[in-house]
Amino acid sequence: MAQDVGESTGVDSEFEKLKQRVRTDLGDPLEEQWTEVLEQWPEASPSERQAVRQYVTELRDRVLNSLLAADTADELKRGLALGYAEMKCHWTMLNTRIQHQTAQNGRPDEPLIYRATCVSLIVQTLEPLLSREHVQNLASFLAEPLS
Repeated sequence: MAQDVGESTGVDSEFEKLKQRVRTDLGDPLEEQWTEVLEQWPEASPSERQAVRQYVTELRDRVLNSLLAADTADELKRGLALGYAEMKCHWTMLNTRIQHQTAQNGRPDEPLIYRATCVSLIVQTLEPLLSREHVQNLASFLAEPLS
């Protein structure tokens, strides 16, 4: 019986460590990266930067809040995979719009570029929280054209 408790505690400890890593990685370090990216947008007004910041913060918060609500390691791992897939799809859609605008107008809207860049940072933050196999499987699935 004591062995079961020890195993449970080990699983709980692993779960809590992963949850803390999620909380940490999707917090200040990510926001600092966003700040660096947005500071490289010299033509932007403060309100344009703030709009992009609010946009990606809301995306991140939706994923983060779902992950932090997980009660088990399995729920958290599943949530990480779903959050990663959602953000990867979102980033792909933004890039599709960028390519379309570039083809039509020769240049995409600046806010769109910075949104895509900041969303890509969410994707890059989530990726190391998943196994390499999960990332490859999701990437392969998302890359498959629908017929």
